[in-house]
Amino acid sequence: RLSAQDIASSAFGVQSRRSSTDCNDSVGDSDGHRRRAEHISFRISEDPAIRFAMVFSALIHDVGHTGVPNSVLIEEEDELAILHNDVSVTEQNSLQLAFSLLQKEEFQLLKRCIGPTPEERKLFRKKVIGMVMVTDISDQERLQIVKSRWNAAFPPPEVNQKEKPQILEIKSAELKRAAKLRRFTMFTSEATALEFANERRSRRLGIRTSMDFSGMLIEAYRDSDQLQQHAVLETMMNVADVAHTMQSFNVFVKWNRRLFKEFFVARLHGRLSFDPSENWYENQIGFFSHYIIPLSQKMSKCGVFGSAGSVFEYFAKENRKRWTEEGEEISEQIIREVTEEVERERQQQQEE
Repeated sequence: RLSAQDIASSAFGVQSRRSSTDCNDSVGDSDGHRRRAEHISFRISEDPAIRFAMVFSALIHDVGHTGVPNSVLIEEEDELAILHNDVSVTEQNSLQLAFSLLQKEEFQLLKRCIGPTPEERKLFRKKVIGMVMVTDISDQERLQIVKSRWNAAFPPPEVNQKEKPQILEIKSAELKRAAKLRRFTMFTSEATALEFANERRSRRLGIRTSMDFSGMLIEAYRDSDQLQQHAVLETMMNVADVAHTMQSFNVFVKWNRRLFKEFFVARLHGRLSFDPSENWYENQIGFFSHYIIPLSQKMSKCGVFGSAGSVFEYFAKENRKRWTEEGEEISEQIIREVTEEVERERQQQQEE
């Protein structure tokens, strides 16, 4: 797997690119330029607490990883899977280990620096949990939630072009009668009943709004900027997690080989139900096409990196192109070298 240092470096690099873009886009140092930079960065680069939360998340997100996917731990009924109810097992384990360590006496100064008050630490913890959990791309339900949040924050063009919904007319005879007779004290007139009905219609439960047992609506975000910030942070974390696919081709091949070795060793120990050497070449092309390139395109769409946002998509497409042309031969080489390497390691262990 990508090491904590590499993931953290990728997260920091993503932020540094954001900061340099802010500087380039804000030449003149006027208040207008500053506000524009804050808007396009969704207040991420201006908030050191959020930036540190992202680097911290990248640093801890694979702590305690066992070298096999969540699906294997669940199938084996591993104690971690039982503990975390089969939900994002390795991610929750990493969070538990990291925050338990942070609670120790020797890290209390760091803890107070992260957040002097309980409220600040609670917000930090919430940000970190969200960014670590989003790296579980095998959880289909979570993927759908992330997709819905992104679409709510950055609606597709066709959604923006739709006409605004028609004002709702009160068609319920009971509601009309209640408004007219003031049977419900919340309705002092038919106009207020109409306002209530339209408000309920526009504030559907979902990504933005939830409800408690009293029936009170709970707003998840103060404004659209906060929603967009959440969606962008999730995307940046996912990009950092697979940053090797959006860097040079040599970097991609290096980490692709290490990933194959992890799967290969797990297979030798009888922990994988599939043989990673089968269709390894084809599977990487599918991963690029269905996950990596759409993810890289989000960086351009949200505008958080300004004109530099297209760099991610460029490298992702270039790496897919080179892998399509050269990957079959590279895959054979990886499989051959890893097989020999693992055998040598096994023999060394026996001799010891």
